[in-house]
Amino acid sequence: MKFYKCGHIMTTHGIKGDLKVKPLSDFDRFYTGSRLYILHNGEYEEVKVVKASIFGAYYLVAFEGMQDINLVLKYHSNDIYVSELDRKDELTEGEYYYSDLIGLEVVNQAGEARGKVVEIREMPQAEYLVVLFNCKRVLVPFIKEFVIDVNDKIVVKEIEGLF
Repeated sequence: MKFYKCGHIMTTHGIKGDLKVKPLSDFDRFYTGSRLYILHNGEYEEVKVVKASIFGAYYLVAFEGMQDINLVLKYHSNDIYVSELDRKDELTEGEYYYSDLIGLEVVNQAGEARGKVVEIREMPQAEYLVVLFNCKRVLVPFIKEFVIDVNDKIVVKEIEGLF
């Protein structure tokens, strides 16, 4: 089974087992009843959300059977994942999971290889593909003016100085 990172546990909050979680997904993964997995000591531990609320840019999340700070302290700085079976989001045209973009080959409009996507960066103005090309990282805006097509490769409109 594949797992996809959707959150990072920042710290505990209070003494009743609430955790402050930084969301790492555009999809809402933190709601009552959702099944998630905490990667702890190399193992995925299944947890069920019993309480979740927005707390600024973060979530306060409580998991079933862990309503005590002593039960959740060990998860500090761990990541939270959703399984491929629970990832049932309806994507519209032009929407992609980051995990589906990472590793794709990038070519320009002439079909010339321009590297592979190694990361996605979210910035205020747009999301950027981080493309590893000739041992350097190139930021390509993930907007329709630059990205022509996404299939088994990403075709980008190459302007002077981009690569």
